[in-house]
Formats: sequence, structure tokens, C-alpha cells
Amino acid sequence: MRKSPRDRRLQSDLESLKQLQEESSIFSFETAGSSRKLPTKYRLTFRGDGIKKTSFSGVHVTSKHVVSVDLGSAYPRLAPGLLWETKIFHPNISNNGVVCLGGYGKHWVPSLTLCEMSTMLWDMIRYKNFDYESPYNREAAHWARLQPENNFPTDKRPIRNLIGQAAPLQPIPSLAAIANTDPLDQMAVIEVTENGIEILESGIEIIDARFAANPPNGRTVEIMFLD
Repeated sequence: MRKSPRDRRLQSDLESLKQLQEESSIFSFETAGSSRKLPTKYRLTFRGDGIKKTSFSGVHVTSKHVVSVDLGSAYPRLAPGLLWETKIFHPNISNNGVVCLGGYGKHWVPSLTLCEMSTMLWDMIRYKNFDYESPYNREAAHWARLQPENNFPTDKRPIRNLIGQAAPLQPIPSLAAIANTDPLDQMAVIEVTENGIEILESGIEIIDARFAANPPNGRTVEIMFLD
């Protein structure tokens, strides 16, 4: 049976959230009570540094954020319902959890996917995305206005933080360890180019190096190095 445009969109949203969850240690989700095979209600969880305020401890960092999402019967023609379940202190989120999506609130764009919206919500949590000129929470807007710019974002990680992770840095040898290595070895030829030095033959990592001979032709030299 051919799926309706709405069902195709619900399927696409579900698959994209699964992909996002695989590519992130920040984001996870669960589907909430729905009689349909394709879910229309979600609970999105974000784990990272955001801000909350309580009457006892004031403004401080909080690390777990949960948002409920209701994809109503008119979705995606109309925007989904969003409600913040956990405490958050943000200019564009009201004290009772109503979320302002800025221009999308007034002029909804049906092509905006649930995955893209999740990225927007994460950027709101970490204060990469906020507007204190037309706030839902005036106190939070006043607080944000007074903060140094380098306080934001509160969490530097993009939501897809598992993509393209660099290999762990190897520990740097101590001076004592270097001192206990074998005496200086001689490395093979390198080439001095306009863009710098290119190693032509080497199987050993260079920690420190100095020229050992002047190049006879202005192009190659031998160097001495510490392993």
C-alpha cells in the first residue's frame, strides 16, 4: 500500500533521528504513546551544559534536558508542539516550558525536519542560539545580555559530536624520558621546498631537530634529530 505524504515524512523523521542518535553522545530519544505504527510523539533528551535557575541555588549549569514533541495531525503543514519538561533558563523558553522558534514560530517551513529542529534545540540549550531582544523569559534575557561573550556557547560540542573525531593524542614524552633515549641518530634526506620541509625517508617520529649540514645544492640537507 502506498504511503501518504504525511506517513513518508513521519518515516523520514524517525529514520533521521535514529541516525542522529548513532552520531551523538549528546542526543537520544524515545517514542511516546501513539497508536500508530509511525510515532507522532517523542521525548528528546540532550546531555550537555545548559543553564537553569532555582530559588535555592540561583543560576547554574545543568546537564540533562528533556523536550516533548507532538507531531499533530496537520504536521508537517503546521509546526509540531514543543514543551520543555526539565528546568531551563533561556531567553526564548518560558518558565512553563513553551519554546519560541523565532521566525519559524510565525512562518513555519514544512521542510524543516525533526532532526534539524533537534539541532536547533541543542543550540538553544548551549546558548549558541538565543535572542534577548524579543524574549519569552525577560529575566533570562537580562542575564544573558550581561554575560561576557566568551561564556557562550556553554557547551562547545556540536550535536553530531561522534562524527570525525580525531584520534586520541599520544602523551608527550617527559624530558627525563628523552634524556634516557639512545644518542642522536642520523636521518635520511629531507627536501626544503617553498612550502616548508618535506621528509623523503623516515620511519621515526621527530621530536626535535636541527640542521647538521649545509645543503650543497640549496635543495636537500641532512638533519640530526632526537627520537
